[in-house]
Amino acid sequence: MLLGRCVDPGPSTNLKKGEVYYLFPHGVLAYYASRFPRAESHFGVYQRSRFELVTVDAPTQAPIRYLARVVKPPSHFYLIGEEYIITEPKANGYYSVYYKHRPDAPIGAYKRADCFERVISVEESGTATAFEVGARTVPEAVKVNVAAKQQKYEQLSLF
Repeated sequence: MLLGRCVDPGPSTNLKKGEVYYLFPHGVLAYYASRFPRAESHFGVYQRSRFELVTVDAPTQAPIRYLARVVKPPSHFYLIGEEYIITEPKANGYYSVYYKHRPDAPIGAYKRADCFERVISVEESGTATAFEVGARTVPEAVKVNVAAKQQKYEQLSLF
C-alpha cells in the first residue's frame, strides 16, 4: 500500500489535484486509487504519472508457517495423523492450510484452532522444501525369496 498525492487529475472527475489517496499497484504503469486503505474499495485505475508518492510501506512479511498434524479433521478430506503446513492465524482468526509437498498453494482456511497440532516451525527460505524440514521417508520394502505359486489350472485350448 502506498500513499500518493494527485499531481495531474487529467479528465477524471474522481481525482482532485493535491489530494492524498491510497495507491495499490496495478501492473507496471498504473495504480488503483482509493480513499480508504483497502484495495477492494478503489474507485478507478490511473496512470502512475498522475501521482507523486508521499510514503511507501515496507513489504509485508510472510506469515510464520508450522508443520502440523491433524487431530480433529475439519472436513472429510483430512485424515487423522496426516501432516500439513499451516500458518499463523490472521487478524480475522483464519489460518491457511498447505500440502507438505506443495507449500505454495493453500488448500483450505479454517478458524477452529483445535483441528491441527503444531509439530515444528518451518523456516521460510527460497531453497528449503518440506522434505528438508522433517518429512518422513517411507522405508523400502524388503524382498523375501519365496517360491512363486504354481497355477493348478491351465487355459483351455480348443484347437
